[in-house]
Amino acid sequence: MVAELVAELLDVVHTDRVLDALAEVAAFDRYQASAGIEQAADVVAARAEAAGLSEVGIQRFRADGKAQWWTFEAPTSWTPTVARIAADGFEVDHARQPFALATHSAALTGKSLPVHRLGEDVRGSIVALDSVPSTFRELEQAGALGFVTDGPARRSGHRGRIELPADTSLAGFSLLPEEFAALRDRADVEVRLGPEASMPVVSGLLPGEGDGEIWLMAHLCHPRPGANDNASGVAALLGVAEALAGTRNELGIRFIWGPEFTGTAAVLHQAGKLPEAVLNLDMVGQDQLQCGAPFVVERPPDYLPPQLAAVAELVVAETFAQTAEHPGTWEAVEFAGFSDHALFADPVIGRPAVQFCHPADRFNHTAADSLDKVAPVEMLRSTAAAAVVARLAAGRYAGLDLAKVLERWHHGKNVAARRHRPDDGPKLVRKWDGPLNVRAMLAAAPPSTQDAVGALVAEDKANLSLIFNLGIRITGRRTGTELAEAAASARSRPVDPGTAAVLLSAFADSGWAEAV
Repeated sequence: MVAELVAELLDVVHTDRVLDALAEVAAFDRYQASAGIEQAADVVAARAEAAGLSEVGIQRFRADGKAQWWTFEAPTSWTPTVARIAADGFEVDHARQPFALATHSAALTGKSLPVHRLGEDVRGSIVALDSVPSTFRELEQAGALGFVTDGPARRSGHRGRIELPADTSLAGFSLLPEEFAALRDRADVEVRLGPEASMPVVSGLLPGEGDGEIWLMAHLCHPRPGANDNASGVAALLGVAEALAGTRNELGIRFIWGPEFTGTAAVLHQAGKLPEAVLNLDMVGQDQLQCGAPFVVERPPDYLPPQLAAVAELVVAETFAQTAEHPGTWEAVEFAGFSDHALFADPVIGRPAVQFCHPADRFNHTAADSLDKVAPVEMLRSTAAAAVVARLAAGRYAGLDLAKVLERWHHGKNVAARRHRPDDGPKLVRKWDGPLNVRAMLAAAPPSTQDAVGALVAEDKANLSLIFNLGIRITGRRTGTELAEAAASARSRPVDPGTAAVLLSAFADSGWAEAV
């Protein structure tokens, strides 16, 4: 049944329209309460209506920075309309260079402002910082007007996000190293802010036969382009709505697009009835070859019912199996809670929420999170899998042998637990740039390592795939044992520890990875 549903939805999803929606949303600076996110909300609402949802509407919440939903504060309205810094023929303009302006920067207009370093008298000046400080209080107290830094770019290689407190008196700019080096003693700075905006939350409904609902969510906020984070999730939900339009299930399916955490808190706070289950889509479009991380199904905490997680993992496994001619892997992970699904994990709410995501994206929170980093096949996978999970959950899993699904799911977890051995060894950190090139990595290894790997490949060509599956998981967060287990889970086949050790040693021997 699951195989048939996956095949049906893979065929029904219009990937071109999903990608078109993604591009349209990514064109806006979607700060949590801004003119840009209001415009993006209008686009999403129009597309949701066209997709066939009913009760489509936009709630616009007051954006005053005050606590409105339990302990959750509303965002503060902030829309930059002009943001430039220039000196000696050098100019950075936020309109042309996304992420140039630090979020929540204060308005500032000054001709030939002095540029100083820390330790000097910075009153009335722009301060050149080598890194982003943990707090900006000292700069404000010293009377600085603003700052520039290339700290984020030196870490990631791209212009990166800087966030200031909403009540800051500073204006900040995120520069590239060459721009930072070109800045001398004085600079012209102009930052203008637009009128106040609201915090919008878009919602729509596929009605059910009963009065219960499941919720599908994707956060709408992010500086532009934010293609994977999270224009991808926003567009995928629109694709789900179109794919499921006209279907009728026992439970209604409610679609929600709003600012991360704050939008969800607002919706939950006013909800008359909580959903029976939740699926959150956050960063689901990543091109795995470029961005270097698998598709992840994140489970709810183990004290919540496991049915949704078990079914979601079954569906995603089948989706990847049916698209196996394209590169990419997936894995299931335990609850981490870095997105909207976290709000449902608290026992006060206590609803099972599963997340689809690519949490380890090397371009995340930088200007390089652009349309070219999104893979059409990954958008197809995430949209189709989400549609199947939504349809099954909204039908209360009718037609599934849920007992057998749960039995297999628990057995898989138990096998993994028995197989795991505590490993106090080092974790591997990648040292290469760009997509993994196994051929080049092996060419950089010593002859003895090449021979050892060659013997394993000659024995089983599947070991070529295993090298890649191990390599893309080298993020600095896993030991060798953990990398082998993750690859085994993603490939749904066991990995011989000795084989994995030889293959992983090739990354270290070649200098492409470092043990830390």
